[in-house]
Amino acid sequence: MKMNLIIDQLRTLCPAFAAVAPALPRVAGAAEFKVIPETQALPVPCAFVIPLEDSPEPPKAMNAVRQEMVESFAVVVALDNTPDERGQASATSLHDLRAELWRALLGWRPEAHYDGIRYEGGSLLELDRKRMWYRFEFGAPMEIGPSDGWEEGMVAALPKLQTVHTNVDVIEPIAFPAPGPDGRIEFQVRVSNLNP
Repeated sequence: MKMNLIIDQLRTLCPAFAAVAPALPRVAGAAEFKVIPETQALPVPCAFVIPLEDSPEPPKAMNAVRQEMVESFAVVVALDNTPDERGQASATSLHDLRAELWRALLGWRPEAHYDGIRYEGGSLLELDRKRMWYRFEFGAPMEIGPSDGWEEGMVAALPKLQTVHTNVDVIEPIAFPAPGPDGRIEFQVRVSNLNP
């Protein structure tokens, strides 16, 4: 999933993450949480969108590309924890923040091939005297289809079928030792100009 679509959605629809100034946004992206506390310089409250795992179901058919999958991502929020080192004040504001995230994301389809985004849970990541880090997880169901795989492009590159030529060997019903074709071609069928 394209993280910039989620970032733009949060910047637009979450009042808690309204930019302090155009040069100081409160929502950004990251590849993983580990690097955020060391490098982040965004004003709090702020959020980071992080890709999580893809969860594919087994294929629906063995001879076709068709598979359900959920692409998951996290919105990691940082809250100011200086008023209360125990985190009570920060934890109290999580409910309102979660409601904003839900209004911005639940049911939203970032691209046409996704079903609506759904909520998958939340958990505390880290707490210190300065910041509380909390992770809200979301998933976007989608279906992997033929256009995503190799076969559709390969078939499209094949030349068009123009002619079918068939040799017909009629079964001999009383042949010895068993009934079946005798190897003689009794007639031929040729159909041309199938794809003019």
